[in-house]
Amino acid sequence: MSLSNSTYLFFCCRRRKRAAPASTHPCWSHQGPVTTYNLLVHTRVILSVLFGLVTPLVNNEKISLANRTNIVEHCTKKYEECTKKGKKGLKYTDDDVTYDYQYPKNYNLEEIIHAVTHPSASGWIKLEGVYSEKDVEMARERVMYHTNTEFYMEKRNEKHENKDELHNNYRGMVWALINKGKIFQKMAQHPLILNISDTILGQNSQISSHAANTVLPGMKGQLPHLDYPYYRNFMPRGNPAVLDDAPPLSLQFVTLLTEFTAENGGTGVRPYSHIKPRYPDNVEDFFANAIQMTGKPGDVVIFHGAIQHCAMPNKSKNFRSGILQHMAPVYLRTFEDIRSYISDDVKVEATPELRRITAVDHPYPISKA
Repeated sequence: MSLSNSTYLFFCCRRRKRAAPASTHPCWSHQGPVTTYNLLVHTRVILSVLFGLVTPLVNNEKISLANRTNIVEHCTKKYEECTKKGKKGLKYTDDDVTYDYQYPKNYNLEEIIHAVTHPSASGWIKLEGVYSEKDVEMARERVMYHTNTEFYMEKRNEKHENKDELHNNYRGMVWALINKGKIFQKMAQHPLILNISDTILGQNSQISSHAANTVLPGMKGQLPHLDYPYYRNFMPRGNPAVLDDAPPLSLQFVTLLTEFTAENGGTGVRPYSHIKPRYPDNVEDFFANAIQMTGKPGDVVIFHGAIQHCAMPNKSKNFRSGILQHMAPVYLRTFEDIRSYISDDVKVEATPELRRITAVDHPYPISKA
């Protein structure tokens, strides 16, 4: 936890009398509960901040006093929601999640495999209506809660001379989704995802990364890139073409929580670029041959892990949000160390399918010490 985040959370928590469970309490960090010693340290930090002796940083940039006040007030508001009726201010709870699934009308496993993996195919495909409106709503509200999207949208609509600071302070990525609600556990183990992953990547395919990304209006896009594990520094220097025509080492499943349009920056992909994986150093060449993914909430876009892609600028008046589920073969080291951070509560209640794709029971690596 950064200096600024710990300071604000501590300041807010000290103003509340009711306590939340340790796992959800804003004062609880990855280092455990706040001890008496830590309270003294945090108190000194707070006094320093209040008297201008320390300037908290976000993204290595200074936060104005006015913005500090806004963040503190927002944190306090969120903590009140967190303790209200034990629902964290959310419309839905884990009890509202049911493990019923729907399949898209255009679901055909053979066609999907061909579209994503065949040398003559584009390397990606969109499946319409994979998740119900209720499932999407439950997932979207939790993503919005963890990113404070409503707060930043409200601040953006106010008159500001410079919105760069607002964007710099925004945290659009939400990691460790498995621990943030049963709806994410349900969506991660959709039979469609398991069938496709196991067929293309091999039995016992696993989650390599599981996160949500939300992009505010006015935010810039990304440079085109390849996802893990197709990083340039992973390839032999003397043989950068080692993975040409090789089987996929990963798949990306993008679940749309909002509409993806050309205006709001739907993901740009370069079709057929997965066949001979190359990092898109020539940006102009990428955009000259790229297309944009578009779709409706509940759709799922699947693309080969080696396809060139990037998030595009959001030129609309609304935010764009989606879940990124990165799948990999069980023999590949994952991008996120999911086994180490999946909570004990999730493990206890996990279905056999969830335990498999999180590899919590995978026997390797073996300690021979």
